[in-house]
Amino acid sequence: MGLAYKNGIPYALALFAGAVLGFPLASILVAKPLRNFGKFTITDFLVFRYPHAIVRYLVPIVIVVSFTVYIIAQMKAAGITANVLLGISYNEAVTWMTIVFILYVSIGGMLAVTWTDVVQGVLMLAVVLVTAAMMINRAGSPAEIMEQATLAAPMLGEVAHQPVASYLGSFVIWAAAIPVIPHIVMRVFTAKDAAGARLSLNLAMVAYSVMILAAVLAIVPVGKMHFPDLQDADTIFLEVMKQEFPPLVRGLAVAAVMAAVMSTTDALLLACSSALAHDLFGERLIKRFSPKVVSWISAGFAWAIGLLAMYFAYSPPKLITAFYSAAIGLLSAALFVPVIAGLWWKKANLAGGVASLLVGSAVYLIVQFTPGAPPFSAILFALPASALAMVIFSRMRPSSNDEIMAVISKLHES
Repeated sequence: MGLAYKNGIPYALALFAGAVLGFPLASILVAKPLRNFGKFTITDFLVFRYPHAIVRYLVPIVIVVSFTVYIIAQMKAAGITANVLLGISYNEAVTWMTIVFILYVSIGGMLAVTWTDVVQGVLMLAVVLVTAAMMINRAGSPAEIMEQATLAAPMLGEVAHQPVASYLGSFVIWAAAIPVIPHIVMRVFTAKDAAGARLSLNLAMVAYSVMILAAVLAIVPVGKMHFPDLQDADTIFLEVMKQEFPPLVRGLAVAAVMAAVMSTTDALLLACSSALAHDLFGERLIKRFSPKVVSWISAGFAWAIGLLAMYFAYSPPKLITAFYSAAIGLLSAALFVPVIAGLWWKKANLAGGVASLLVGSAVYLIVQFTPGAPPFSAILFALPASALAMVIFSRMRPSSNDEIMAVISKLHES
């Protein structure tokens, strides 16, 4: 909501539309084969498809870097929410919420995160829909809300104040991210079967679409009219709740926000600890330690990532969504082409996979940190470069491992 408040509704909708498209893409392109693959992480698949040390080490590093930035943004959301709910200082709220999140992941693991995600998601969806319905009922219609809001703040509906590359880039980042993002792929692995994986992704798409449209087209315009000059745009939902609802309802709504933040943060922490304990150091740990000790080490990684994110969250970014979307762009640039080509293109081989991973990551980082580059535009250069590297290097060294290709073919069977 903060992104729509600060940069306009069209800008926010471009980004969120990419995520909405990403769910059916994931359902069509990765749900069935990855569920049939039956391993634990996206790195497992990539290392199997492109068996090379660069893939083994670079993929989990990209995941940890991207998700640590994402976690920092979530810590900010937790901090400002707890500040409103409990009346404690922002830094104190971040500290306590970090401890709660890490303990939850350490004790509950993947099964707990998966089941509670459903409850927390439904709760957040209900709060947003009820709030939006009340806003619409008071105004008379969504059109009335938008008309009043754009008269009071014309920039809310304008497109011109951001480069076209930023709109397109934000869309592409999330469309490419959803099919390969680890904490989404984990849900595929925990599904009962391929059909269940597809169903869960399709339901997520519908719920996400409804929630985003309700928030951006009803709650944000009301907030912009009532609070035109917020210093921190990410507090817009909380400010609307404080003004429009009595304490009891406000408390329930803020609790729902906290539940949603907890759901996302826990999944990210779990993905990071898995990337380190299973993907990066897994073979060494299994050879030297018992399963119980390995589980403790995995929990230790979760604590390390969580505390690092907490430290940086004490000086938070201005816009949560823009901050973590830029980080997720690195994940999209690095993983999308290797994963999709690895599943669907028979000529993709080790040379192409490694080149695609390296080129996508490098081009994204170079453009992202180039002075004057439009926000989110790096992905528009990185994805084509990654795809080109995949094609060129796969054709330069056309040999493929027959055993690997036999397994890949079976992944597409019913």
